[in-house]
Amino acid sequence: MNRLSRVFKSKSVSSIIVTACVVIVLAFVSSLLFVTFTSFKTGIDGAVNTQIRELSTQIVYNYENYIGGIIETSNIIQTDIDRYDINAEQESGLFGDYLREIIHLNSDILNIAVYDYETGRCLSSSNINETGNVIDDDETNWFQEALDNPTVHVFSIPYSEYGSKEYKVNVSKLIKYHNGGIMGVLKIEISFHRFIELVEKSNLGQGGHITIIDSDYEIVHTSLSDQNAALKEIDVVREIVLGTQSAYLDGYNMTVNVDTLSNTKWRICIFINIDRVMEIERTFLLTIIIITCIILVIGILLFMAAAQTITAPMKQLELAMRKVEKSDYFRMEEVEFAASKEVEALTRRFNRMMRKIGELMENVIAEQAAQRKSELKALQNQINPHFLYNTLDSIMWLIENRKNQEAGEMLVALARLFRIGISNDSEVIPLRDEMEHVRNYLLIQKIRYADSFDYEFQVEEAALDVKTLKLIVQPIVENSIYHGLKNKIDKGMLRISVQIEDDFLFIRVSDNGYGIRQEVIDSLYANFEDGVVSNSVGLKNIYQRAMIYYGGKAEIIIESELDNGTTIIVKEPLKRE
Repeated sequence: MNRLSRVFKSKSVSSIIVTACVVIVLAFVSSLLFVTFTSFKTGIDGAVNTQIRELSTQIVYNYENYIGGIIETSNIIQTDIDRYDINAEQESGLFGDYLREIIHLNSDILNIAVYDYETGRCLSSSNINETGNVIDDDETNWFQEALDNPTVHVFSIPYSEYGSKEYKVNVSKLIKYHNGGIMGVLKIEISFHRFIELVEKSNLGQGGHITIIDSDYEIVHTSLSDQNAALKEIDVVREIVLGTQSAYLDGYNMTVNVDTLSNTKWRICIFINIDRVMEIERTFLLTIIIITCIILVIGILLFMAAAQTITAPMKQLELAMRKVEKSDYFRMEEVEFAASKEVEALTRRFNRMMRKIGELMENVIAEQAAQRKSELKALQNQINPHFLYNTLDSIMWLIENRKNQEAGEMLVALARLFRIGISNDSEVIPLRDEMEHVRNYLLIQKIRYADSFDYEFQVEEAALDVKTLKLIVQPIVENSIYHGLKNKIDKGMLRISVQIEDDFLFIRVSDNGYGIRQEVIDSLYANFEDGVVSNSVGLKNIYQRAMIYYGGKAEIIIESELDNGTTIIVKEPLKRE
């Protein structure tokens, strides 16, 4: 059960429903198919076997009835023979007349004769010319077999006389006459055409036939036109001995029934074609399979339609959830569609949940906006006192060194700085104002550091109207002077460049200072992402302000090469005036 649950766990509801229903229908239809076909096959095989048994019984009965008639005639002759003097038959001819009367009553009997036990001389015969003759050596088989088997009637192999197409069978029997005092051999010649007629009257199907064999498996007669084919069938008969068995012979499916013929040493082999029966079974099986496939296809289509009815509303609900998931901001869209009661209840709960989430999101957005403004103000306020302290410290140094003109210039520059940096309450200002702020700052710093560095601006005209965070460039410039140029032996160079690329504003601050080692750069990047709000002035302060304001879409990139300088790049989304 657990394994089945794992199999269906990753499947869709539609596939689970269709699979389960198909399996159930397939199992039911397969069982029905098996039971139906088994019952049909059992019934038809039983009916065919019954019919075959009845047919075989009828054929055997016909043959035995015919043979029984011959044997009964032989018994009558044996009973009546004591009324005649066989030894004086040549003079009286009375027994011959008696035999001819019997032949007259039974057209299948061709001749009847009685032979002396010891000499083989014909004592009496229905054929007057035969009386007194002695049997030829080539005719002694039937005579000798009668002597060897005194208790039974011996049937010979069918034969035809020279020049004749009519086959005969000799039925011979050892008899006693003159009240049992003398022994002789009775021979009855019968026509074999009656055996053939009995075969022709039997409908055994295409290729069906009858073969009669003796105790030595020699063919007495076969209705097959091909004698060699009949010889091949003897091996099958040897396997069966007596009874019924199926066999595939000469391209036909046959049921072979082997039975004995009473009062003879013969066995009759009946070959009945059952191809038609097997064709009926195959047709029935094919019909059931086709019907099963049709039912299965219709069932699958119905199950798929039912599954689609159930799952389509669920997919619409999923689509609505995906829209919310992919949206950059929460957007409430109520879902409405006709579905089953369970799905409609789920849809109502989803809409209620979405409305509740919308309310919560509005509250969170308002709180985050207020928090963001507070954080941004706090970070900006960290810069203003820091810079004011450094600048005033520089002016004091100039006054102490009696450089009043430079101190005056620094005071003017400082006043301009405050006009931009402090008097404006907005979080963002045009880039031109930020650049003016940086120029005043650099003027102050250049005086402070006694012209130990130069600076230049490369700003695209189109970028001047772009809005940027206030006081975002000046701290970078301050770091470049303090860490890159202050202790440089030769004169330093500071470049501020601004370009617009792919809807982003790129602000680059480059110096030709000593550069920064890679491990320090990695440490700075790690410091950006540590999640702790910075209480210091510097790159992390700028990074946090930019990430808050631009919603995570801003970047700070540090590029440095030892002894060649450092470039700090601020990448901001465009916000035009």
